[in-house]
Amino acid sequence: MNEDPSGAAPISGDELGRRGFSDGERYQAARPDYPADGLDYLVRSLGLSGASRVVDLGAGTGILTRQLHDRFSEVAAVEPSAGMRSVLAASLSAVTVMDGRDTAIPLPDDSVDAVFVAQAFHWFDAPRALAEIYRVLVPGGGLALLWNNRDESVEWVAALGKAMRWHVRQPYRASTDYSAVLAAGPFTDVARRQFAHQQVLDRRGLYQRVLTVSYISVMEERERNRVMADVAAVVEELPEPITLPYVTEVYRASAIRG
Repeated sequence: MNEDPSGAAPISGDELGRRGFSDGERYQAARPDYPADGLDYLVRSLGLSGASRVVDLGAGTGILTRQLHDRFSEVAAVEPSAGMRSVLAASLSAVTVMDGRDTAIPLPDDSVDAVFVAQAFHWFDAPRALAEIYRVLVPGGGLALLWNNRDESVEWVAALGKAMRWHVRQPYRASTDYSAVLAAGPFTDVARRQFAHQQVLDRRGLYQRVLTVSYISVMEERERNRVMADVAAVVEELPEPITLPYVTEVYRASAIRG
């Protein structure tokens, strides 16, 4: 459950994920892409080529899907949110977009070389999702997980996180190590790496970025206004353009053969 200090009823993870990402247009415009060197590492370490068949699971509006499309000839995007899928399908017609989720991937057994999951695995039912991912992978196929986490070692970014109530309301802990979770499933050769990344925004863009955070987007208007006033106290002091730094967490794993 996502704890709400205002006393409102807690919101389940599934409900927060469904309601918190309903505005696909805002999400697409405000969220960052993923570092090219991190993607290059995943492609290389998983032994993929341009001819590999890959899936973006929990694809959202297709931020990672677009980057995968630049690297692979056959990409499928699986996403449970109709609003997210509509934005993706409208802007990336060359990709197959499907209604599905972590525990129900609409693909045959042994049909893809790799599954990518960006900014979504913390919403998954991990044991069931890993079994379903394993089902659709070819023997020895690859799994890649990615997260863009704000770099709060930077003073103003830490102040922004505090204004956003991140440490109270966060839907997942950015420092979580998922290595043991992956190794407990039918996967081996688990590795975790970090890559520096950044997003350049003006103040309006940074406000929109904050508003895409799931728990902020579902707040009552009065509470959201209080949060955004505290966010403004940080943001209005920043010169434009604003460089928002991230630490991108990347995991790779290989499906156990047999």
